Amino acid sequence: MKKTLVVLVVLLSVSTFAWGGKPGTSTCPPNNGVTVTIYDYDTTGTLLLERSDDFNGTNQAQYSESSNPSLITLISCGMLRFNLYGQSSTTQAIRTMYITPNQAINGSQPAGPPPGQYWQNVELASGCYDQSGNQVYFQNVLTSSGNCGMILDFNANGTKYKLRMGPGCSGCAGIPAPTTFGLVSVTCNSVSNNQCVSWSLTPNTAPSSTNPPMVANLYYYAKGGKLTFIGQYFMTFRIDAS
Repeated sequence: MKKTLVVLVVLLSVSTFAWGGKPGTSTCPPNNGVTVTIYDYDTTGTLLLERSDDFNGTNQAQYSESSNPSLITLISCGMLRFNLYGQSSTTQAIRTMYITPNQAINGSQPAGPPPGQYWQNVELASGCYDQSGNQVYFQNVLTSSGNCGMILDFNANGTKYKLRMGPGCSGCAGIPAPTTFGLVSVTCNSVSNNQCVSWSLTPNTAPSSTNPPMVANLYYYAKGGKLTFIGQYFMTFRIDAS
């Protein structure tokens, strides 16, 4: 990414969960391993921008630590954590995620990285918040929450990038918000002992003739780990965790 394309510099935390929000007041729940399913199409049959590696040729794929210990698929401190970067070409077949980071919202945005199957530095995380900015643990989302966020990191041609959508953003003064179309909806599919144990993640507002696809901010990691804002790009996805 040429430095001439940089619009603004953001001094964000390089923590995975870099969209802000205050932690919950209760004790952090223990980690729970989950199986993550990433779909290639939404429920209407529209091809998604962010999708799976179609590992078994079914237009979706499952990822699990139990089947590949090099992956991370967890509900950790009430957030979904998924990453692929612990893999090595000398172990099992490399699992990837198809990422489309170049679908700009308009012609004034710089060109994004090329779409493709990625695994290096790939890390996805999602968390939910109440209207006061307090974290709501995934286990406590017993119906659904439309006030959730997501980050998706990846490495393209030696540069690490971050797609970010969701509420709040500590240190984002001067950076355009991902707009009302930049929220994630987390729906509980199954409850056990008064806690949710299965979730679906989709855009909070489904794209239609009147609603554009979800908008995410794209950054790259500059020297020293500083996140540098590039522009805004569409992001669509459909993910289950259980």
